[in-house]
Amino acid sequence: MEIRENVILAPYTTFRIGGPARYFCEVTSIEDLKRALQFSKENNLHFFILGLGSNILVSDKGFGGLVIKMGIKGLEFKEGNEGSIMSAGAGENWDEVIAASVERGHSGIENLSLIPGTAGAAVYQNIGAYGVELKDVLESAKVLDIGSGEIKTYSNKDCKFGYRNSVFKTNKKQDLIILKINLRLLKNNEPNLNYPDLAKMFEGKKPSALEVRNAVIEIRKNKLPYPAEVGNAGSFFKNPTIKTSNFQFLISKHPDLKGFDQGDGTVKLSAAELIEKCGWKGKTRGNVGVSGKHALVLVNYGKGTEEEILDLAKEIKNVVRDQFGMELEPEVEVVGGA
Repeated sequence: MEIRENVILAPYTTFRIGGPARYFCEVTSIEDLKRALQFSKENNLHFFILGLGSNILVSDKGFGGLVIKMGIKGLEFKEGNEGSIMSAGAGENWDEVIAASVERGHSGIENLSLIPGTAGAAVYQNIGAYGVELKDVLESAKVLDIGSGEIKTYSNKDCKFGYRNSVFKTNKKQDLIILKINLRLLKNNEPNLNYPDLAKMFEGKKPSALEVRNAVIEIRKNKLPYPAEVGNAGSFFKNPTIKTSNFQFLISKHPDLKGFDQGDGTVKLSAAELIEKCGWKGKTRGNVGVSGKHALVLVNYGKGTEEEILDLAKEIKNVVRDQFGMELEPEVEVVGGA
């Protein structure tokens, strides 16, 4: 393991934005990780665990501590009669994990195909798409507790999953690092076709996990700008949730507004719809803008900065608040800065 100095972070993020890390290293084992953490402790440095940089916006000023790129790999399957437990190192490419799963005829995570990031980040963020969330399939996670130095197993319940959230994300001390994840996968399971586009595509059919995966990839490529095409971090804002009574008041003013009943007295709104109704879809501001494919995605057209993205996000938030009375919350995490 080599610890380097003043490494520009932009190439390590899907936004392609970010200044230098004071120190930077990539770890491929638990021993590497412990050495990196010891270095940060001895030098009184903050550290940041970096995956594929797909849900972050790095400051133009960079990060004044140690960036640890998670590179712990490994895929294992423990086969059973009805399915298997799939183990993946936290540094595994998430989409490649799914590809390995469907190749063996297992189902459960195919609806989460083509979401950029690592396996560890999938748990950290509790990613979700097309009717499935990571929490639906997680058996457990192997975790390094920095405070005690112990390696612990966190059950699904221990992870305290929420909407795009987990105990690892809310842990302000940064003393829990995901090393490996274990997923419950099934064979010959009923596919999850609750998402309208999937239901329409497979009407009257029972597709395989591979067919669902291919369909999800096609839908995502048609609806979302992929980071290989233009710099972005996926959905920039979370979908807001409001009380059912408040939703009824909102649609009295905006009758065509869509809402998704959560079954608990709340309704989830589409942040993309709110932003689009405010006229932002496809708009540009200098070197950045709102994707013409999807209003929830802010994009960097090549020379964008953190400041430009944050200014754009603030402007969008203000307009949505003024028009709908809704406060949009960022999903993307801002890293570094003063």
